[in-house]
Amino acid sequence: MVAAGVCGPIRLAAACGSSGPDGVSACSLAEYAEAQRPRWRVGASGVYTSTVLSFGSFQAGETRYAAVAEIAYAPTARLGFSFGLGAAVAGKLAAPDGVHDFGPGLVTSLGVNYRFLEGPTPVGRAFLVGSGLVSLTESTTAVGNAGATTHYDALDLRGGVAAGFTWLRMLSGYAVVRVFGGPVFWTYQGASALGTDTHHYQVGGGLAWLVARRVDLFAEGIPLGEQALATGASFAF
Repeated sequence: MVAAGVCGPIRLAAACGSSGPDGVSACSLAEYAEAQRPRWRVGASGVYTSTVLSFGSFQAGETRYAAVAEIAYAPTARLGFSFGLGAAVAGKLAAPDGVHDFGPGLVTSLGVNYRFLEGPTPVGRAFLVGSGLVSLTESTTAVGNAGATTHYDALDLRGGVAAGFTWLRMLSGYAVVRVFGGPVFWTYQGASALGTDTHHYQVGGGLAWLVARRVDLFAEGIPLGEQALATGASFAF
């Protein structure tokens, strides 16, 4: 999920310390903030993508819908890892011989993100986040309700950079650029077909909103390259 890597809640402690049998012990504000920082995040998102696949001798327009649940762990304030599991619920491939509808499928992903920069500016708290993701979609296609089902598997590896600002510690806006690639394995007219995306990039932006102390919502739109829309929510603990 984008919001987990881009818009984590920013909390500053005013003071910390305690009195014990051996006197007063204290910690720095950075140490206190690190001790109180949520390490885990769970969330769910819905994703729509639209692109064109090239299978060498022909092309097919593709649309897909998926719902994904994700769990993320941040061992440090800058570094995070995630695992996603979900379902490819609908979509279609518009090939030369007709429209092939997607059946239900499985989506799995592993991701990493790293916050390179963060700090105050005159227009808000700026951030720069890098990310990497590998995902696998396993599904089937069929022409019409009575058509024979064929296998469809897509492996995707992508990296990206998101830059933006956080305002009032609760609302973040960002621009994002991603590049990606990976093979698509499909059975077309009884023969194996190896394909890839004709657009190996995404350019767009999004918003993330901290609606409660540890709950945030996000929405992202990608109009350039592989087009996409995504919305979701997450909870940090």
